[in-house]
Amino acid sequence: MQEYIDLKMPSRLLYVSSILAFARRLAQQIGFSQTRMNDITSVIDEVCSNAIEHGSPSETAGIDLTFHCDSSQLEVLVRDKGQNSENSWLTEGWVDEFLTRRTPGSDRGHGVYLAKKLSDHMEMQPNTHGGTDVRITFSLVVIPESVYHTV
Repeated sequence: MQEYIDLKMPSRLLYVSSILAFARRLAQQIGFSQTRMNDITSVIDEVCSNAIEHGSPSETAGIDLTFHCDSSQLEVLVRDKGQNSENSWLTEGWVDEFLTRRTPGSDRGHGVYLAKKLSDHMEMQPNTHGGTDVRITFSLVVIPESVYHTV
């Protein structure tokens, strides 16, 4: 069974905690472990915060989220509207450049690095609104029961 859940959120950090509570409950229902639920909420927190700060700084612009889930994975699309139709904070190759040049002393971008490492897949691309779409995927790993049996 596949489910698509669309949410709209004002561009205010105040609302991110509600999104995280929803995501945690959804991940729990799918069957993710506590540790993996922490990864999921950390990544969604970072991506939503970036969308608000960089992509949709006006409260009225808002951000859109689509949760796509089935019995084996959770995919989240976070879409910001962009600061204006010609200015996306995502530029061609920015993520790759950052990931190859990131240093512990750099001031920005650690959240994008963390999101990429904690998710199973992350992609960022400009959208038709002049903003950025960030798609993150978390796969449910089920440990076979035989692993728990001892001889």
